[in-house]
Amino acid sequence: MALLEVEDLRVEFRSRHGVVRAVDGVSFSVDAGEVVGIVGESGSGKSVTAFAVAGLLQPPAYVPSGAIRLDGTDISSMSERQMRRLRGDTVGMVFQEPMSALNPVMTVGRQISEAIRAHQRVSRKEANAKALDLLRSVEMPAPERRMKDFPNSLSGGMRQRVVIAMAMANDPALLILDEPTTALDVTVQAQILDLIRD
Repeated sequence: MALLEVEDLRVEFRSRHGVVRAVDGVSFSVDAGEVVGIVGESGSGKSVTAFAVAGLLQPPAYVPSGAIRLDGTDISSMSERQMRRLRGDTVGMVFQEPMSALNPVMTVGRQISEAIRAHQRVSRKEANAKALDLLRSVEMPAPERRMKDFPNSLSGGMRQRVVIAMAMANDPALLILDEPTTALDVTVQAQILDLIRD
């Protein structure tokens, strides 16, 4: 059985001009340990598909039909509370623009440690130690110092490393990446892709 199965997925947006279908009958599966890329031109529904799988679609978007199964369990009909528990624990997400996933008024260390404590029964001290280890694992320069930094003081590549560390904080079975290197220069892109492969 595949880790993720997406079957005949449709995503639509309600607008004052009627219904706009952004995703029309997409099907694919991902096995554990497998890397699958979704390729298409801008506006073809790649991000919408990723957001649907992660349960992050917001109105006016909705899923009129199709199935999304994670480890055999249909997650497309889960409540927001159930999906919140699943995200960050079983499913990690790395967004196109890292600032959309980071709180500008919280330090990097606190954001990562809170992601850990939301899903694991660990002390604040243990969560901070794991957050520091995660920053080291994503090859963050001067990780001890970065723990105390706010996101706006970091470069784009550093922010993306923080988001990857947060996405991996709870060892998710599925990692969804929505164009994680778009805003980065070519050298940093290569580093981030190597990091993701590791």
